Parts: sequence; structure tokens; C-alpha cells
Amino acid sequence: MKYKNYLKGITLCVVLTAAFACTPVLRDKKITSAGAGEIKENWTLRNVDISDDQVIMDSDDAVVISKFTVRNFDLNMKLKTTPGAEGSVTFHTTVAGGSVASDTPAPAGHSATPAGQSPKGYSVFINNSDYRSGNPQKTGSLSLIRNFFVRMTDDFQWFDLGVSVRGNHITVTVNDRIVSEYYEPVSPLRHEGLEGMVLSGGRIVLGKSGDRGSILVSEIGIEALSDDIPHEPFDFETTDEVARQLTLLNQEGFPVIDYHGHLKAVISFDQIAKYGRDHGLNYGISENCGLNFPVTDDASLLAFYDEVVAEPVFKAMQCEGREWVTLFSPEYIAKFDYIFTDALTFTDHRGRRMRLWIPREVFVEDEEQFMDMLVEKIEAILSQEPVDIYVNPTFLPAVINHKYDQLWTDERMDLVIGALVENDVALEINARYRIPGIEFVRKAKGAGVKFTLGTNNAGAHDLGRLEYCIEVIREAGITPDDMFWPKPAGRKKVSSMGLPEEITG
Repeated sequence: MKYKNYLKGITLCVVLTAAFACTPVLRDKKITSAGAGEIKENWTLRNVDISDDQVIMDSDDAVVISKFTVRNFDLNMKLKTTPGAEGSVTFHTTVAGGSVASDTPAPAGHSATPAGQSPKGYSVFINNSDYRSGNPQKTGSLSLIRNFFVRMTDDFQWFDLGVSVRGNHITVTVNDRIVSEYYEPVSPLRHEGLEGMVLSGGRIVLGKSGDRGSILVSEIGIEALSDDIPHEPFDFETTDEVARQLTLLNQEGFPVIDYHGHLKAVISFDQIAKYGRDHGLNYGISENCGLNFPVTDDASLLAFYDEVVAEPVFKAMQCEGREWVTLFSPEYIAKFDYIFTDALTFTDHRGRRMRLWIPREVFVEDEEQFMDMLVEKIEAILSQEPVDIYVNPTFLPAVINHKYDQLWTDERMDLVIGALVENDVALEINARYRIPGIEFVRKAKGAGVKFTLGTNNAGAHDLGRLEYCIEVIREAGITPDDMFWPKPAGRKKVSSMGLPEEITG
């Protein structure tokens, strides 16, 4: 199974079963421990330092272990990280410890599992590093079950991490915002070797992974709840083949992220985030930015950023038309996690402005000449505009779309793929239009192109579950290593490349 590739960074640490054979069970009790002294009363500290009444976890075998076991609970930890620090909160476990390789998306929190045994319990990841640094899972990720990849807080900032188990319902919050959520079904679907990742009751362990950075702990509060909380009859895991594939992709560490989501005034941030949590998806939310679109200048762009910045989604710009490069300032563009565009709007060789999705605005006198012009426009866009992702790729207007396979020749595909590689632009696999075709994807993968998944939904009614993307992932053999990640702050393409002096077409 693919997930085994992500277990290579696991190292053994401390096995606690024998040492804690007579462990009290915490029931119907609330414990709040502030400062290192109080924390010691209810938690065992191993390989940690104490300073300013804070627990400091520096080494890769630093752990904070509950002196009790618990089934249903509300847990809150006040934590702070320094650059490079990674760790996890594992619950319902019998073992503890913590070294997970930071350069691969390895499962968090199962690093103390003895060789040959399935990890027991669930783990919530801790990692506030910028994108493309360390493990792509970020703080609040319910690792390998509901992976979460959005940064919700920064290093050097105190934050609250909450974990709740009520019956079969797991909820994870960061600064009181829900980022991960999971309803465990009666018969959970698990890859071989992960069968122990189920709710059962057990210890809670905060463990550090790797020797980079520090995790600081100032407070731990837990309230044990009744063991009799009923299970909720949800099953987003095995209802159909798409649900099954999304479940397995999460367990393989695959970044199932819809980078091309819209609100469109008919769906809220809370609704789309909840939809993603239920089905095992992450979202990037963008606004349409360009001439005659909702966002047309720096003021409206900044207003959208302020609206989205605190949400548990990636923050994006969809750059519309070729005129967008004249409307916005690089410093405001660079605030976003990534920006993307398509080649659906341009001015043709006769000076006619075309929008390819609107039949009355499309002019195709000669199919071959039109295709050659379209490829030239795509090449110009990819080479001159500082975008991260080329979306709605290989889209053809309705009048010629029935000849898609004929018109997208090997030569034309190679020209576009070459421009993607040369200009470090990722290629979207688009679920709405079911493009590009599988042959284009195979060629792009062979050339080293990075991919994103995207819907380009018109509203709440067509969010879907990335069905076409899943088909292509499996058929083309796309792996997590083939996927795009946003550039970190200070390394945005627009900051180094700037904006073109003239529009590209």
C-alpha cells in the first residue's frame, strides 16, 4: 500500500504499557493545569525542559503523557512553536513518543508504535511552518484521516489547540475555529497497517517530532465526559466508491485540495469548510479579479483578503482576462497564498475580445488557425504573467469542443507543457470540465509538471467531490510528490517577477 512509503521516518521511542499498568480512568472530571508545576500533577513529562513555568520540548523524544486514560473528552492546550517544530497530540493510545520524518508527509503521532504493530488511536498534527517547509500537514490536521494543510497560526505565537471526542465524533479546533472533523463509522475503512486507528479510550500524549525548533506548553485543560454519549449515524467514508477513494487518499497522505473553489454569494465560508471536513477535502477560495468582475482594484482586493484571511481555507486570486495585470499592485497580490488564471479571455488577431465560455463571443473562422492562436496566447500568459496555476486548461469553446482529441495534437500539447515547465506553473486537473484529457496529464507528469485539483464551482450545487480528479490520479499514477504547494511568504512569483508592462493579449 502507498501509505507505507510515509512510515519510513518512524523511529521507536518509549513504550508505556508496562510502566502504566494500573492507570486511573478519568470520568466526569475537569482538570485545568496552568504552568509546569500544575501540569506535572496530572501529566508525566519526559525529556523536556522547564523555564518560566513553561514546558519546553526541544528533543525528538520529548513527550507529555497523561497519567490517566479517557474515552470522551474536551481537551485544550495552549502552545507555541518556533521555526521547524513539528509534533502531535495522540489520543486513545497505549504507546507514546515521537519522531516523524519532517521531509515527507508521514503520519503524525504514531512514532512509538513497536515494529510490526498497527498504530493505536488518532493523532492531531502540530506544524506552523510556512508552505514548502517540513511536513505539509499543518496544525489541527487529524492525520491520515482528515488531513488539513492550511496554516492557521504562525511560529512564535501562542495558540489554542482543541480536541474533542464525543461518541464517534472527533472535532479539532485551532483558536476556536474548527479545522478537522470526523465521524467514525461502525466499520471504519483502513489501509492495511492502520487498523488500530479507531476510537477505544486510552492515554493522551503530546509528542515532538524531529530535532528542529521547540514546542512550548503553558496550559493543558481536559474535561472527561460521560462514556455513554451516543454515536451519530454519519458515514462519509464508505457510502460509494468516491467516498472510499477520498478516504484512502487521505490515508495515503495525498493532499486532496480543491484549489479552485468559489463562494459565488450563495455559499458561506462555514458551509464550504464543513462540506470539506465531511468528505475529506481542503479548499482554496478565490474571488474573480479583473475587468468587469467583483474585484477590480487594490481596495476591493484588500477587502476580499480581509474577509478570507482568518478562514480555514487557502487564500487565492483568480486573475480574469488579460487586463488584470494593470489593475492590482504586486504587494497586494503577494498577500495571497497563490494566484491562478486561464486562457478563456483574450483579444484575437483581429482585435476582437473573446470569452470562450460564451458562444456569441467566440469567433472561429478556421479551426487550425484558431488553435494555433490559442496555444500562442497560452504560452504568452504562462511566460509573462506571474501566476502559479493554469486553470480550466485545454478548454475549447462549444463550437469546436467535439473535436477536442483531434485539435489538441501532440505538438500543441508539448508546446503548452513546455511553457508550464519553463515558467514553473502548475497544471489544474479540472473536475467541472473534465480537462485536460488523460494523455495530456501523462505527458505533463512525464515532463515534471506539478498538478492541482480544482472544481471552479458555480455555487453550492456543484461542489462535487473532485470525481474526475480522482479518476485521473489513479489512472495516471499521480503521487503526492507530483502535487503543487503554495510558495512561502517572501518568495511569491509576483515579488520576483513583477507584472508585465503590457497586457499579454
